[in-house]
Amino acid sequence: MKSPFKFLDAYTKADKDIFFGRDVEVEELYDRVFETNLVLLYGASGTGKTSIINCGLANMFENTDWLPIHVRRKKNIIDSLHDCLDRYSVSQTYDKTEIKKKIKSIYLDHFKPIYLIFDQFEELFVLGSEPEQIVFFEVLRELVEEGLQCKILLSMREEYIAYLSAYEVIIPTLFDNRQRIEKMGTLQLQEVIKGTTEAFGIAIEEVERVVDQIILKLRDPKEGVELSSLQVYLDSMYRKAVGMKLPDEPVVFSPELIDETGQFEDVIEVFLREQVYQIEEELKAKGSKVKGIPTTVLFSLVTEDGTKKAIEADSIYKLLFKRKGITKSEIDYCIQRFQELRILQEVT
Repeated sequence: MKSPFKFLDAYTKADKDIFFGRDVEVEELYDRVFETNLVLLYGASGTGKTSIINCGLANMFENTDWLPIHVRRKKNIIDSLHDCLDRYSVSQTYDKTEIKKKIKSIYLDHFKPIYLIFDQFEELFVLGSEPEQIVFFEVLRELVEEGLQCKILLSMREEYIAYLSAYEVIIPTLFDNRQRIEKMGTLQLQEVIKGTTEAFGIAIEEVERVVDQIILKLRDPKEGVELSSLQVYLDSMYRKAVGMKLPDEPVVFSPELIDETGQFEDVIEVFLREQVYQIEEELKAKGSKVKGIPTTVLFSLVTEDGTKKAIEADSIYKLLFKRKGITKSEIDYCIQRFQELRILQEVT
């Protein structure tokens, strides 16, 4: 029986009926995009910024009211922006066409306000050069000043927000309309747990006790909780509940099930250990001789505190081949499997 929880996936527009706990943040973001053409959304990694945009904000609009165009940097943010705009162009455009001209053309093609959404925007500072950054902010200034039917939403991790200060010279209003997304508090977590279990038809024994125990398993009560962490924990509980019940019995979350599931750290450790072992066995079957390839690849993609590290693929290939003798095909296979397991998010 497949788990209904999102695990490490972001929520999408289709998840409207199971997206709980962020009503206030979504309403604020919705208001902000009408106040100005440029909005800065920031917060710690794992706070659910992408879900707030792709599910919360998206469901505030009718399909006829907005045209969201999602942009990730990839190798160069201007090239990626051109590529994304070209996908929505009905009229003929050319590679050398100015971005503002493309946006005007796309608006006339669709007659919808355009929303340029730059997710994981910190990649521009982690991977991009200063000339690339300058060109981007100059383009951004043109779009803001031109008065187009175009809104711009920059979403980034808060530890990189200071990098924006250097570009206030180009866009003085860069920080004027910003919103910080914090980790979920107790009331929000309670809403998520109760809402999603009810939506999925999962029974809860001693509701208040079970809900409080789940929250305590996730963190120190004085700190917030990442939405992704809660989804991972609920996913683990669900799988254990399914394994413990008879075929015709309903899925039930109980105090005993929480004890069986353990702490959040236990859940993550067991999951990663199982998946890394499986991928290593698959590589052995393919003829790989180097030990610990999946672990090495994964550690090269995350920081010391466990958050995502923005790094170019070519850099990974060179680094791991030089240090460990791991080939490009072995790295690509690990990344593919981590994406399939939702440990890593694919950039499309």
